[in-house]
Amino acid sequence: MATTSPEALRKIKRFDQLLAYLRDELDWPVEDFEFDEVTFDWDPEELGIEKSVAAKIQSIKQLRPLASGQQWGIFFVKFEPKRLPMVAMRRLLNKLVIKKRASSQSADQASWQMRDLLFVSEYGDGEGRKISFAQFTDASPGNLPTLKVLAWGETQTKLTLEDVDQKLRSHLTWPDDPSDAAAWRERWSGAFKHRHGHVIKTSKELATQLAELAKAIYEKAVEALEVETENGPLTKLLRAFQQALIQDLTPDSFADMYAQTITYGLFSAAVSSYAGDPKYNGRSEVTTDKMVQLVPNTNPFLREMLSTFLSAGGEGNTLNFDELGINDVVDLLNDEKTDIHSVIREFGAMGRDEDPVIHFYEDFLKAYNAELRFQRGVFYTPKPVVSYIVRSVHELLQTEFGLEDGLADTTTWGEMVERFNAQPNTSSTRKRVSPSTPPTSDESPQPLTIPDGMTADDPFVQILDPATGTATFLVEVIDVIHKTMTAKWKKAGKNQAQCRDAWNEYVSQHLLPRVYGYELMMAPYAIAHMKIGLKLTETGYGFHSDERASVFDKLTRTTQFTCSKSAWEMVSRSRARVASS
Repeated sequence: MATTSPEALRKIKRFDQLLAYLRDELDWPVEDFEFDEVTFDWDPEELGIEKSVAAKIQSIKQLRPLASGQQWGIFFVKFEPKRLPMVAMRRLLNKLVIKKRASSQSADQASWQMRDLLFVSEYGDGEGRKISFAQFTDASPGNLPTLKVLAWGETQTKLTLEDVDQKLRSHLTWPDDPSDAAAWRERWSGAFKHRHGHVIKTSKELATQLAELAKAIYEKAVEALEVETENGPLTKLLRAFQQALIQDLTPDSFADMYAQTITYGLFSAAVSSYAGDPKYNGRSEVTTDKMVQLVPNTNPFLREMLSTFLSAGGEGNTLNFDELGINDVVDLLNDEKTDIHSVIREFGAMGRDEDPVIHFYEDFLKAYNAELRFQRGVFYTPKPVVSYIVRSVHELLQTEFGLEDGLADTTTWGEMVERFNAQPNTSSTRKRVSPSTPPTSDESPQPLTIPDGMTADDPFVQILDPATGTATFLVEVIDVIHKTMTAKWKKAGKNQAQCRDAWNEYVSQHLLPRVYGYELMMAPYAIAHMKIGLKLTETGYGFHSDERASVFDKLTRTTQFTCSKSAWEMVSRSRARVASS
């Protein structure tokens, strides 16, 4: 075997050059034959590949068996596009895998077991020319197969080429005993790892990895929309969203929404899978057949969106999770090298100066789409500032409005009107709390009235964050309310168990109905629900099946946003006052 420098890989741009490398460096027994002499052609139509996908394929060649009784198939596929068309490639690979149902595959078409297929691709032009090896991996129960790729090109760094060279030599050198198919299969499978070998223990590492996979899903969704017909699953789903929700939704924006929903939906499901263990030491594997059920009850909209995206196209026309990179996210979250409970513990270890969950989303968006971060103004408010603002409002409600429990107070509008209007009409004893237009300096305070859109039974204190992001303010509100009510109950003589029972009743009846958030972007919307759920679980609250946190995305039906009219009117009036001052 020759031992050339890994830099030799940089010069390989064609299959004939690769064949020489396999012969000279990896001891493949192809002797000095020309490439066409050791391969034979396949036609895309023979494989039943649709024309829209076949148009991207320039040639398909199978390497002739190099040993007696060879069980594996090695294919060389040359593509037209400048970048590897993953959807087209996966359609091709899927045609050659032995199907579980015989009726789904032609009787006279050759096929192989999934782990016995190796595909080599050539694509790009000029300095962008690349070579890639690809293999399907077996799925865990409930999941679909995943495609893993080992690729390189002329523009790769030296370290990348050294890593590729090491993998090729360690795993794809021709076996000493070609008849031992099991050993060969096990060996070459080790070359395909879509992630680095280090253990993911921090939120930043996980956010960066998820962002890379989200980008891949976005790119594959865009590509799928380009090649699909009007009856394609993603195209049909895009049209449905345009007709029912967003008329000017573009394919690019839809792909972005799709990628972020899938990524954060699965992340939310993974976090939820640890909910059974208060120390987050348990593990329930996220699988494609139960991922929707793992999305917490706090977030029914995300559950519905994820379910819609994952089942697009209906029976017989469902999305291929592997083609779109969905299984890569599942694999990352299930990988033994991804320490989810360490990440969750980091979420729970919130110091007074920072919030790891906020940094998680910032790290994600920075890696996923930094420009989007600036366009949407995704910049977090430091936790000390958030705490100061929330506690200041809490104290003002107590001192200026006479509400003993501040943000936790459950006084209704009817009770507040009665209390306010019964006070003596003097500026020294009567606090002015009406949200209507302020009086001039020579006017006496007007009687407090119930605003339009509210009833006498509605709570006077309602909390709305109109751009909630990852729910930093709402989580701080929950923290203040929990501490306020716990202190009140302990003062009244309740023990720990009684305080916990009282808190569970309070959250259902007086907290969730009063706290609202609104967020335009899907990823922070999903993580806001996750973060609120974690906070409430930390306080000892247990969600019931029909309960949710009132954080809404731009697509949520407005009928669900029960306090939106009055709340938004108050926000609008406040803005008008600031503008006129």
